[in-house]
Amino acid sequence: MAISLSQNDTSTVTPDNASDYGSDIDDETAFSLLSQAELQAPVEPSFLASIEDIPIPVEHESLEQRIHLRLSRLQQSLDSVRESSARIEAIVGARRAQEASVEIEYDEINRGQFSPVRQDESQATQTQQEEVDLKTDTRSPIERWRTKPKKPLSVTDLVSPAWCEQQYEYNLSKYGRIRATKAMKEGSKVHKVLEEQVHTAVPVETVSKEDAFGLRIWNTIEGLRTLREDGLTRELEVWGVLQGEVVIGIIDEISTTCPDEQMEADMLDGGASKGGKKGKKVEQLAPGQQTLTDFLTSSQTNGLLQNDSAFLGTLHPEKPRTYYLKDIKTRQSRTLPGPGAASRPTHMQLMLYHRLLTSLAANEVPADTVFTRYGLDPHTTFSDKFIAEIANLNVPPPTSQNDSEALEPGREDPLTVLLAHNTLTALWTLMISEFQLTFPPTTSPSISPLLTASFRTASAHSATEPAGSIIGTRVFFFDPPIINAYLRSEMAWWKGERATVGVEVEEAYKCARCDFAEGCTWRRGRVEEGLRKARLRREGRGRSEV
Repeated sequence: MAISLSQNDTSTVTPDNASDYGSDIDDETAFSLLSQAELQAPVEPSFLASIEDIPIPVEHESLEQRIHLRLSRLQQSLDSVRESSARIEAIVGARRAQEASVEIEYDEINRGQFSPVRQDESQATQTQQEEVDLKTDTRSPIERWRTKPKKPLSVTDLVSPAWCEQQYEYNLSKYGRIRATKAMKEGSKVHKVLEEQVHTAVPVETVSKEDAFGLRIWNTIEGLRTLREDGLTRELEVWGVLQGEVVIGIIDEISTTCPDEQMEADMLDGGASKGGKKGKKVEQLAPGQQTLTDFLTSSQTNGLLQNDSAFLGTLHPEKPRTYYLKDIKTRQSRTLPGPGAASRPTHMQLMLYHRLLTSLAANEVPADTVFTRYGLDPHTTFSDKFIAEIANLNVPPPTSQNDSEALEPGREDPLTVLLAHNTLTALWTLMISEFQLTFPPTTSPSISPLLTASFRTASAHSATEPAGSIIGTRVFFFDPPIINAYLRSEMAWWKGERATVGVEVEEAYKCARCDFAEGCTWRRGRVEEGLRKARLRREGRGRSEV
């Protein structure tokens, strides 16, 4: 997998501490690595910092995000927007003015990094009790933690086990999710600042759960429109279905800015060379010179345009846009994580985002499956109050008294749109059309396979280096075989088709800061296996000496 690294000069790359897969470690060394926490040996602070900053992917799905309308930052004049409220309220009416609100409970998933602390003896005892519960409960992980009325699978659920599957199972058993830490909360603040650079969050009152989900769809529509208009959007929610299970995710950033032009050029050159005939030499043309095919095609096109120029004017075909996905990670240290096991969860996360986004753009996500999973009636009309609030806040402010009814170019009146798409089924259809308008099917993919992980500081290090300062980036390619194999394996675990797997010997350093290390049956089993192999090796040496 090709990877590009970009980093500030003052930073260094944190090594993986041990090694990547494939190293040859003898059994005695394996036992030493796996049992180091039991020996209670002091750990170097720099090492702890590198472990603490491992970028476990945790998505931010706060209550605020779910019940707020996200407007483009171009719509700043909310006072002018709200002046249109009387007009829209009169049009919509109030069919259910006295209808009681439905309280909707949302899960809050925090974004940032996983930063565990050493557990005491009582925590170890509790971990052992949880292990007993795991053994006696024969249900699959998805039946225990991701079946209604609990929330569906998220991208976090699928990629967090890439760090340690056993640790994630313990977290689910104890908390139902990854527990929020101080580092996570600091990271969420950085993400909030970045989001507010692009969108403005405005509270919206919803009457039904269909209203609440409609707001989420509408925010995605607004995000896609902002992307087309400004070339940048952040916190875009996406949905997908994998092996019959609904999966949700929130993409940190999509933009038209290429993260590494050289990597992209190499990729395009490689694709062109593979597509051409082997051994055929292509002659380079002089600047400004055309091939015969290009000349004839352009001549015919120019002739048609000249004949119609009096009616159509000059046409300038717009160059197809390419969009690039980026995930933002915050770290306490000023170093990048190692390129091996430490970066694996982030790589899987971005590739899964790419998969979900392309599936929506291709209209391959069955809406009925999504609605059924959330217990929604896709044919129930939205409440008048919900339609009125969305329309009020989305009406662009008038630029003058003479054009108060003028709308932003390319946008229809939100009230007209919502009245024409006043059910989940209709609004989902509109969202798919927005996806296809943003990412049209062309010969060259509009969603680039070039993926970027950007690392920023979670807190201020100095007056000149505030929180959110860029540490560096990693750029790599979307790799279908890798993500397909990973998803098959993880879905097999979620469905209970295989046992939980912990870290291998090469990654035993992860146990040093794990909450569940003391009572971890996987780790204990590996230590016992290491002891057994070491004992057999010593016995074999003794017999050979005799």
